[in-house]
Amino acid sequence: MNWNIIKKCLLTGLLLMALSPAVSREIYVSLRGSDKASGSLKQPLKTLHEALRRAGQERGQVDIVLRGGMYHLQQPVVIRRDQVRLRAYRGEQVVLSGGKAVKDCLRRVKDASVLERVEPRLHKYLYELDFKKHGLALSDIHAVGFGRASIPAWSELFTDEGPLSLSRWPKDSMVLIGKVVAAGKEGELPIFGYSIDRPARWKDISGLWIAGYFAHGYADDQIKVKSIDQEQKLITAAQSTNYGFMTGAKFRRWYAVNQLEELDTCGEYVIDKLHEKIYTCLDLKQKGEVYLSVMDAPLISVIDCSDVRVEGLTLAYGRGVGVYMERTNRVVVQGCTIRDMGSLGVSIGKGYVEEGSPEAPSAADSKTVGLLQRIIYDDILFNRDGGQDNGVVDCHIHHVGGGGVSLGGGDRRSLTPARNYVENCRIHDFNRIEKSYKPGVWIDGVGNRVTQCDIYNAPSMAILLHGNDHVIEYCDIHDVCSEIDDQGAIYYGRDPSELGNVVRYCYLHHLAEVHRTTGVYHDDGACGMEVYGNIFHKAGSMPSLIGGGHNNRYHGNIFLCSPVAIHVDARMQNWGKFMIQPDAVLDKRLKAVRYQEPPYSTAYPWLPDYWKGDASKPHGNVIEGNLFYKIGNLVDGKTEWLELYNNWATNDNPGFVDEENPLKGFVKNAPVFERIRGFEPIAFDKIGCRLK
Repeated sequence: MNWNIIKKCLLTGLLLMALSPAVSREIYVSLRGSDKASGSLKQPLKTLHEALRRAGQERGQVDIVLRGGMYHLQQPVVIRRDQVRLRAYRGEQVVLSGGKAVKDCLRRVKDASVLERVEPRLHKYLYELDFKKHGLALSDIHAVGFGRASIPAWSELFTDEGPLSLSRWPKDSMVLIGKVVAAGKEGELPIFGYSIDRPARWKDISGLWIAGYFAHGYADDQIKVKSIDQEQKLITAAQSTNYGFMTGAKFRRWYAVNQLEELDTCGEYVIDKLHEKIYTCLDLKQKGEVYLSVMDAPLISVIDCSDVRVEGLTLAYGRGVGVYMERTNRVVVQGCTIRDMGSLGVSIGKGYVEEGSPEAPSAADSKTVGLLQRIIYDDILFNRDGGQDNGVVDCHIHHVGGGGVSLGGGDRRSLTPARNYVENCRIHDFNRIEKSYKPGVWIDGVGNRVTQCDIYNAPSMAILLHGNDHVIEYCDIHDVCSEIDDQGAIYYGRDPSELGNVVRYCYLHHLAEVHRTTGVYHDDGACGMEVYGNIFHKAGSMPSLIGGGHNNRYHGNIFLCSPVAIHVDARMQNWGKFMIQPDAVLDKRLKAVRYQEPPYSTAYPWLPDYWKGDASKPHGNVIEGNLFYKIGNLVDGKTEWLELYNNWATNDNPGFVDEENPLKGFVKNAPVFERIRGFEPIAFDKIGCRLK
């Protein structure tokens, strides 16, 4: 026996063991487990928090495996360790709940003063949840809307079928704003008139709020009512608003919420903060369990770490965000359902809350969206610390309060891409509480991507974009912009340095035409977007809107069945002149990125000459190689503001297999391929989400 050879082999083996990564460890969690157990499959732990504590003591990859059931979280799940995988066991249904089951706490209402305000036919369905009696904390309704901080929702009720709604009148419509006595700007209280008789029913308005679109059709708001003058038919609000109240447009409307007399349908509730109660109308025999949202922090936060996966879980019943990431790399949320949350589904990158505000102790680590809309408007270089290569994949996000995914990441000053992404997700019914500027996907930063997503059922936009070099592709977007005016399904604007963005191979269809709605909206001088291979089918009142910007290019798109295809205007020559003055908003934003220096001058060679010539006139917008089928008016605006060539407009079928469903594509040898030089076939089968 050669001991020297054996010794060398042993030393080599020990060295390889020292250099090789630790073997992946599995830690099991079960509702029937014990935190004193070993954490094995047969002896699981009871809480996720104990599993994370033990994971921190391990080397290498750790899988935390949850057995089926609903885990009512007593504290947020915070992951600060690399190489953690949080997953359900072999397809078992796992729900992480930020709420509390309260069906057993509900009692029939016996208070005569309450019963007399609710229709007698509903008394047998009328229940109350007494927060004091059960040691619960009631979070009251707060103001929400355009320009306001996006913070955790108030206390909400849910059943197994989904969220209940605050009592509302009118149920599915709004009331025109009458004569405005006081606009309600700069600290004054709004006072406005009404012409309907309904408020005469309202005996006690101490909990009444009004919501709607009080001035501009893109800006929702919800504010508390101070008083109602029944004789003069005047409502005085208790809070001012960003734009005040206006009248004279059909989108300037309001509706009432949280009034006890309007609790007239099963599935509604009213918050009575004075008596620390919620009243609700429910048929408990048909609804299963009832849940109260409790937790205001994100259910899962991933901070300062890499290579984390959250797989196959359902997150529900929180008042805030579902999953929150900050300073992370290669963190992926995959195959999850995020529903019935009070705020956003997923946030990749931090929000912004003003220092010392009651919502968060510091602006740097808010774990909420906060004033993100405002800070990015004021500081276009705001870096959300969204990390790189993070993703949301194969997820179903629905019935959330204020947006689907906030997709941040990348540095605008250096044009460093993040490569964060949302892929193959179904996102819908995402504006239960906050209506406008809380899209299905918000994108900011540099170099992020939205691919093969279905986004639908929303009062406002599907995708809102800030930043550079983003890609939106193969998405199926429909039935959005159902309430708003002057907004688009895909929207960006008022920053000519936001360049290099691409929208391709998307199906934008069946958008509302009630007000001014758009498929792709280049607002207030937006520049440099490439839009190609998309299908615009009944995509609003004007499928494309170019609002005074430069160098946007449309090619290989299909426009069908719309009154107008493309709107273009020179707004910077009239009402928008203020934006192009020296040191005004556009000039400031160009200077902020040092637009005449690398990397901007090299990435976008035409940008250093932005102010040469007449910047107020739209130019360089190319409309080439597009199909226009059954379009009433090809261009709304002056055609001299566009470069139009190699397009085909026709009222004869250009070769669709089924013009009512253009995703079925074209027949072989369709005329469109002969009439438009170089018209590229679209991969129709790739468009949309693949979730079952």
